[in-house]
Amino acid sequence: MGQVIIVKCKCGNVLFKYYKDKKGKLIKCYLHEIRKDYTNGITTLPQEATPTCPKCSRTLGTITLVHGKPALKVKQSTISMRT
Repeated sequence: MGQVIIVKCKCGNVLFKYYKDKKGKLIKCYLHEIRKDYTNGITTLPQEATPTCPKCSRTLGTITLVHGKPALKVKQSTISMRT
């Protein structure tokens, strides 16, 4: 049922490949489900960090705990996804 999707910034820069289990919008990305990180470090950021796109410097969201696991709470106006 799940699939690996490519997550991009609105500027077109590929950020990471992510295993998405359910259909629908990308609201949160559990860091342990990121398969390939093209930002070189989003998976190692501490809680409350606000990662940015390496190309255009837009804020991607905030790292927080969701159900006890570190996740990126996505800023919807910055990220797009495709399968």
